[in-house]
Amino acid sequence: MSRVVRPLIAAFGAQCFLVSGAGAQLGLYTLPKDDFIWNWGDRDLEKRRFGVADIEVSGSESQFNCDLTARMRPSTSLSPSEIREIEHNLRTRLDFIYAASEAMNYLEYQRALDWATLDCKKHDPEPASAEERAERESAAREKMLRELERRRQRQRND
Repeated sequence: MSRVVRPLIAAFGAQCFLVSGAGAQLGLYTLPKDDFIWNWGDRDLEKRRFGVADIEVSGSESQFNCDLTARMRPSTSLSPSEIREIEHNLRTRLDFIYAASEAMNYLEYQRALDWATLDCKKHDPEPASAEERAERESAAREKMLRELERRRQRQRND
């Protein structure tokens, strides 16, 4: 094979890989349009009633507010401090849904997870009335004028 054909085939293969379903594993993902619940591990709800969740984290991403609850298997090798570290890492992530699903998939793969549920509700802000919008615009305009006056005053003093 020539030196030109080999890189072209490699580039074409990489493009096909990114377009396929494997592209989702590289960080390309879309969120559902409405409320959703994702489950990992044992899906039997009766078994979930026994015991307290080891991980309870709330977070948000995009327009979703989410609650993650999870329980580790009794045979897990994770220490309580490692579980707290997982919770802390999830709380600080801006991409909470992605991070939670990534962490739960990993724990399930390691057979450390008994069950987990990610419950996400779409946050729809109340539409503002014309009167509220006018008040906000007026307050923003006044703030802008005060800032302009402050800057002019600073320029005069310098």
